[in-house]
Amino acid sequence: MTRRALLAVALMALYGCGTGTEATFQKSPAAPGTATPPPGPSPPRPAGTSPQPPLRPELSPEEEQRLAEGARKSIGDVARLVAELEGRPLKPPQREALQTAKNFLEQARTALGQRDYPRAANLASKARALTDDLAATSK
Repeated sequence: MTRRALLAVALMALYGCGTGTEATFQKSPAAPGTATPPPGPSPPRPAGTSPQPPLRPELSPEEEQRLAEGARKSIGDVARLVAELEGRPLKPPQREALQTAKNFLEQARTALGQRDYPRAANLASKARALTDDLAATSK
């Protein structure tokens, strides 16, 4: 496996696949002599309620269709490449990278089923980066 693939896997493991709905923000340091109060507890939810689904941008039907088709095509392309790679002899780090790509591919399919087309395309892109690198190094 090349350094690029290892770096990609390490970054994905470290930062996740970018599918979370929460952002992390850092406050600038407080001025000397001022105290920053600790964050308070989250307000309780009424019993029987569940968290809100992630926010998604409003898309026109044409844009939604374009994103859906692009995600489906990417998922199909990566699935074919994964099947091809599974037939090759791979070293343990390469098998691990292939498994990571398969996990991204499965998550992309799930996102596609949930009509989260940007996320599906993002996950398929990550799987594609790993499989492209594996295809180049495992000939």
